[in-house]
Amino acid sequence: MFTSQDSMKIHGHCNRCKAPIFLNQCTDWYGNTVLSLNCWNGHYKWIEIEDIDKEFRIEPEKNLVTYIGFFDAP
Repeated sequence: MFTSQDSMKIHGHCNRCKAPIFLNQCTDWYGNTVLSLNCWNGHYKWIEIEDIDKEFRIEPEKNLVTYIGFFDAP
């Protein structure tokens, strides 16, 4: 079971960028529960999608984060 304390706990460091790795849980557009273990730079260690059709094939992307931008709040 996933708890909010699990998401705040650091589960190691990314092999690519050395950023902390966190456990995340969200709901996708189709209502599936998505669990992932990834760093804050978007490098995934693993991803699990619950309630998804078993025939559906997901091809992992090599570079998921292409741009992160910031803006000044008024």
